[in-house]
Amino acid sequence: MLKQKDMTTAAACFFEVLPDGVFSVSDAAALSGLSLPRCQLLLTQFSLADLLKDCGNGERFRRL
Repeated sequence: MLKQKDMTTAAACFFEVLPDGVFSVSDAAALSGLSLPRCQLLLTQFSLADLLKDCGNGERFRRL
């Protein structure tokens, strides 16, 4: 299992590669190289933290 510090670093790196416009989970996975489930989890967490806006029932997001 990853330590919290490792997870935070990975999440920060993932957030940096996200585009400015509307994007899907698969777009984020292609840009980051992470698996679809991991991207979905991170995007949902960012949405709950008000860093992203959910634009389509957890399938499409955009930066705020």
